[in-house]
This record gives sequence, structure tokens and C-alpha cells, in this order.
Amino acid sequence: MVQTESLKGDNSKSFCPTLSSSISTNSFSKELRLLKPAQFSYVFANAEKFANRNWTLIVRPNHLDYPRLGLAIAKKQLARAVWRNRVKRLAREAFRQHKEKLSGYDIVVLGRRGMEQIDNETLHKSFLHLIRKINKSNLKSPNKK
Repeated sequence: MVQTESLKGDNSKSFCPTLSSSISTNSFSKELRLLKPAQFSYVFANAEKFANRNWTLIVRPNHLDYPRLGLAIAKKQLARAVWRNRVKRLAREAFRQHKEKLSGYDIVVLGRRGMEQIDNETLHKSFLHLIRKINKSNLKSPNKK
């Protein structure tokens, strides 16, 4: 009984790594995710759209030192849950590997029809292509309307 109380006391002090350490590591902490409907609405309200054959990324500067990712993979675009989960896993992995390049942006990933037929390597390269397009854009510049 005494041991369980001490364990409860230890659990009450939750370990929360600093945000800067989660950006420099290859983690995908909760701070790097868009989770609430208000956060998604903020991105959709006044955002820039970057798209290619495989992905659509809705991007908006977030005035933070780190990027945030939201996933909106619709059942209408990818009917099977296995396909949607694979696409989300690929998007999270590409974001996680290249989050330093995306700092200061909120990004919502939308799926496209037919993604289930494309191999992982092609989807990853396609996502990286959009990351380069985002970096080349002047989206974060203060002169942009």
C-alpha cells in the first residue's frame, strides 16, 4: 500500500521535456501537433495552399519558433482505414525528419484520391518537394498581405 502511494506521487510530477529539445530531436511531441478544432480553423482561415499530385498542404505562419502539424485525411479520399493510417504515418515521419526547415508554420495535411496506389518512397519525395516549395515561398515575410 505504501509503495502504490509513492508511485502515485511520482506520477503526479509528469515529465515534460522542453520544447526546444523536442525540436532538435527526432520526436513528435504534443506541442508539435494541431489538436483542437480552433487550431485547425486558424490555419484554414487565412492560409496558403501548396499541392502536387500526391499531397495538399494548407500552410499558415504561426509566429512561433516551432512548426505544428495537423492531419485531415478524409474517408472520402481514402476509403480504407489502412490506407488513411499509412498516409498519416508517412506524413508524420516526413514532418518529424524535416521539422527544422518548417519552423514557424502551422501545416494541415490533406489526402488525395489514389494515394493508396503510390509507393512510400514516392510519397516521401513528394512531401519533401512541398517542403522545399514552402521554404522558397515568402509566406513568413512581414510584407506579405
